[in-house]
Amino acid sequence: MATIRDVAKLAGVGIGTVSRVISGNGSVSNKTLIKVNDAMAALKFIPNTSAQSLSSKRFNTIGLWGTKSSGEMSRATLTKIERELQPFDVSLITTDGERNSVNHPNASRLSIDKLINKGCDGLIIWGSDMPEFDILQLEKEFPNIVLLNNNVKAMPEKSFAFNHYDAGYIAGQHLVDNGHKEIAYISGWFDTSDANERHHGFIDALNENNISIHENLIYRGDYTFKKGFEGANYLFNQEPNFTALFCANDQSAMSAISALSSKGVDIPNEVSVLGYDNMNIASYTNPPLSTINVPVQKMAVSAVRKLINLCYGADLEIDYSFDAKLIERQSVIQLN
Repeated sequence: MATIRDVAKLAGVGIGTVSRVISGNGSVSNKTLIKVNDAMAALKFIPNTSAQSLSSKRFNTIGLWGTKSSGEMSRATLTKIERELQPFDVSLITTDGERNSVNHPNASRLSIDKLINKGCDGLIIWGSDMPEFDILQLEKEFPNIVLLNNNVKAMPEKSFAFNHYDAGYIAGQHLVDNGHKEIAYISGWFDTSDANERHHGFIDALNENNISIHENLIYRGDYTFKKGFEGANYLFNQEPNFTALFCANDQSAMSAISALSSKGVDIPNEVSVLGYDNMNIASYTNPPLSTINVPVQKMAVSAVRKLINLCYGADLEIDYSFDAKLIERQSVIQLN
């Protein structure tokens, strides 16, 4: 027996579009309407109440989609979201999304569809791992979406983003202001917009102070503890020596401190280490980690409020201003 997914695949549209055709709710172009009806006829598809519920039923559920590389979605952040949903008797379901790859070019969209099929009134898409084209296509089919820590210019009212360029610049300038000229760098990967902005802001701050990083002192990481540890061990064996290390996230910074300390390096007296994110445990490292605060919780609250307004007709106040902030602890020192 054919399913709504089979119809969507044959028609070349999303499940949400098929649902709107079935229910008669929402706008669908004549061209798309014909394609969906032709697909249903070819498959001898008979709409049922389950399929109709995808667009007509209120589930009182919000979905949260993000990948492992999106950043730290802590329990504290999830609690903030759930507290915003509680007055409306709405629940939260989360999923580990998939990133597109050469072998699975549609992985992101397929994992989004799985979440929608669980029954969601709206979606929070967390991070910038989903291609912008796919996001815009999804919004046409499933309008109740918001973006967390991602900025799509065509969706300004649904984007809750942070200026990672400014934050990267602040990181670079902080090391310069503390007298560091020999600087090492453990980056992340550069296939997301926030990673690129962070990288360019950091490098621009150094360049404007006539400081460049020696090619031997750059290690490309992937935001994991493992790569941070491996990166620090690699840099330890390189020339020239360095007095400061910037890591593209706190996980890398924490494991870098561990690796360097195991080599007998005195942090921060011999090497200062600066992180990025301000994870909950950053203040409990040894020494406590200086870092850049990414206001994920503040962004998450505004994102979910926007979604509540979209899905349930509320009129909650929303904030779109999220400033970069340096958190000074004890892992970066001023050189004499």
